[in-house]
Amino acid sequence: MDWRNELNGIMNGRGRMTRAEQENAQFEEFLTTIAVPALQEIAEELRKHNRDAQVRTAPASVKLQVLSGETEEITFSVMKQYVQTGILPKAEVRLNRGTGPLKYESMFRDDPQNYPISEVTKEDVIGCFLKFYRQAMSDRP
Repeated sequence: MDWRNELNGIMNGRGRMTRAEQENAQFEEFLTTIAVPALQEIAEELRKHNRDAQVRTAPASVKLQVLSGETEEITFSVMKQYVQTGILPKAEVRLNRGTGPLKYESMFRDDPQNYPISEVTKEDVIGCFLKFYRQAMSDRP
């Protein structure tokens, strides 16, 4: 191989994204197109039930915090989970169940090794939130 061709290949390859960059870009797209709209819909509905529901975004996560008066009922965060096949979203949840805050983690599908991030839907995010919110509300009067 001619060294000039090899050098040209090296220089042209510089603009390509690494696998890690591709996975991070895909996760950011997931947050923007799936997770944020799902949590915003939930927040809008919770406000109809006199809850203070705020969605906050960060570079690699999104968080929904729900307050009833001054009491935090739930904080539901969508964050990165590194798995063997790449990056998947996971929920980190903090519940106030009367006995104090409890923390949980949950994937949006049962087997994180066998599905791509592209299969996680807005309905998966909403369903996961509802599962934990039901828990938070089960101990309330």
